[in-house]
Amino acid sequence: MNKQILTGLVMAHLVWGIPLMAEEAVAAQDWQEQRLLAPSERQLSSEQRGRVVIYDGLDERLVDSALDTQFGWVENMMFVGVRHTEPDGDEWADDDCD
Repeated sequence: MNKQILTGLVMAHLVWGIPLMAEEAVAAQDWQEQRLLAPSERQLSSEQRGRVVIYDGLDERLVDSALDTQFGWVENMMFVGVRHTEPDGDEWADDDCD
């Protein structure tokens, strides 16, 4: 999928709450994970100039890993809708609207 189209879909989901289809959601997850854990020099440069990236719907273990390993640019990260898994297998996501 074209990166610009994917970015547009993710932004539509974040801004207007438009649901993503399963394939688009997986692609968005992969894109977010790659950017979070292995950002390109260009992405890091844009964040050094003040850009903040909003990550939506990531698993709490991935967020924790990023916070532990990418601490040099944590101030440029925002996490919404973080997914949590209870020991009994129940899952829930942060409700960031409160």
